[in-house]
Amino acid sequence: MDFKNMTLMEYITSEPRRFFLTDLGTNGLKFVNKKVYEVYENPEIQFEMAKILDQEFPGDFVYPLSDGNIISETLGVKLLKPDYDFPSPLEHKVLTIEDVRALKVPDPKKDGRMPTNLKSQNLIATGIDKPLYVSIFGPFTLAVQLAGATHLLRELIKNKDFVVELLDFTARCVCTYAKAVVEAGVKYMSIAEPASVTLSPENFRELVLPRLKSVYESVDCWKQLHICGDTRKFLPLMIESGPDAISLDQIMDLKSAVKIFPDDIVLVGNIDPIDIIGRGSVEDVERVTYKLLEDLEAYPNYMVAFGCNAPNDAPDENIKRAIEITKSYMTKF
Repeated sequence: MDFKNMTLMEYITSEPRRFFLTDLGTNGLKFVNKKVYEVYENPEIQFEMAKILDQEFPGDFVYPLSDGNIISETLGVKLLKPDYDFPSPLEHKVLTIEDVRALKVPDPKKDGRMPTNLKSQNLIATGIDKPLYVSIFGPFTLAVQLAGATHLLRELIKNKDFVVELLDFTARCVCTYAKAVVEAGVKYMSIAEPASVTLSPENFRELVLPRLKSVYESVDCWKQLHICGDTRKFLPLMIESGPDAISLDQIMDLKSAVKIFPDDIVLVGNIDPIDIIGRGSVEDVERVTYKLLEDLEAYPNYMVAFGCNAPNDAPDENIKRAIEITKSYMTKF
C-alpha cells in the first residue's frame, strides 16, 4: 500500500475495516532475549525486534522500542535504567534561568545515542512496509524531566520567566529531534504530554498550546497528541494544537469525546491497558474491544488502540485478540 502519499485519514479508511495502533511497553524484549539498553544501542537488534513484534502483533503500524527519555538523557539528566522497563529521571538539575542558558539544543546527528536511534528508525522504516510510529515527549513534559514537576509548578507562580525560557528551549529541542526522526523515515509521530494534565486550561493555552503548534508545524508527517488522564477540559485546546490524531486515556468516554472532533482529526483509543490488556481475560478483551467498535461504528475517524502503552508483562494473547477483532471488524461507511 502506498501510504507515503496518504493522509492519516486516507490510510485508516483505505480498507473496509477498522485499523489498529499497537502501543507496547517492553513486551518485545523476550523475543530477542535482550535488555532495554542492549536494544537501544544496537540498530540491528532494534530492527530484528521490530520485525518479530510485527509478526507477533500485526497491527497497522510498526514501531521501535520506545525511547521517550532520549532527549533528556542527551541533555545530561541522570536516569534510572532498569533492565526490562523504560528509564526514568533520577534527578532534576535545571533550576534557574542560568541553568537553562547553559544548555545547548542537542544535534540528533552527533550527540549521545541520538545517531544510533536514528539509524534504528531508518532500518525499520526502509525494512518493513508499514508506517513507522514513534512517541516523543513534548516540550512541557521534557521541561518537567529537566526541572522537576514540583519546582516547575512552583516557579510558574514565583518566577514565570524561568518557566517560559525553559519551555522555549525544550520546544527547540523537540522540534529539532522531531525533524530528524521524520528525515530518518518516521511517518507517524505522537507527542506525549502527560505532565501537562497538571495545568489549568488557561496555563495550557499559554504555555503548552503554542509550543505544540510549533512542533507540529515543523514536520511533514502524521502527527498525534497524547495526554494521560482526564483531559475533558483540554480537548478543545488539544484539537486546536493542530494534530492529525488525538489519543485518549482509558478513563475518557470516547462516545462523548468524538462528538466534538472535526471529521479530519482521528480519535485514537482507548482499551484499558492495565485492567483489560494487562490483567483481564481474553473474554474481557473481546467484550471491551467489541463495545468500542460498536460505540464508534458511525465514525470513520476512529482508530482502535490502548489507552496508553501495554504493560510489559501483558499476556500476548490479550494483545493479539484485540488486534484480531479490530482488523476483522468491517466498516459500514
